[in-house]
Amino acid sequence: MSIVSGARAGIAAAAFAALVALAGCGGSANDALPLIRANVKVKTVSMGGVCDTVPVRITPKELRGEANKYANNRMMVTEVPMTGPTDENGAPMCNGNAETLPLAPGVWEFSAPLRSGTYKCERDIQADGDLLVDFVDGYDGCSGVPPEPVEEMPVMEESAEGGDGEEPAEGEAPAQE
Repeated sequence: MSIVSGARAGIAAAAFAALVALAGCGGSANDALPLIRANVKVKTVSMGGVCDTVPVRITPKELRGEANKYANNRMMVTEVPMTGPTDENGAPMCNGNAETLPLAPGVWEFSAPLRSGTYKCERDIQADGDLLVDFVDGYDGCSGVPPEPVEEMPVMEESAEGGDGEEPAEGEAPAQE
């Protein structure tokens, strides 16, 4: 056997080993599962006319079910770039929006340090669930500005004693002024 044929045999063996290794790199059973990303919105008061990036910490609390192999299952931080400030009802406000890295399904805690304090909430992250996390400075939680309550019309109660414009009861004389 010559040196050339020995080298060819070595190359052939290396190629075969590489082929076997690549064959094992196929997809896994959970590749077909969706990649779940939450959309994080932040509205906070500007400090001195400057809108700084807001780091939103995302921590798993209770993961459930199967996740795509690319989904994260550990604490992470999503940086939300802010724009503005814009004048909103006389207040200089900064606004930002960012998408998280893929999240494993389950309950996650979102925490955002805003100008008036740190706001936290927990969200059940599911592929078909509510994926909007909306922090607004001054409002607890992460569901945005709560809707304004609808004012109900007061109910007029009838007086048992009879008032102006009512007929007198039987046997009573009409009221005179």
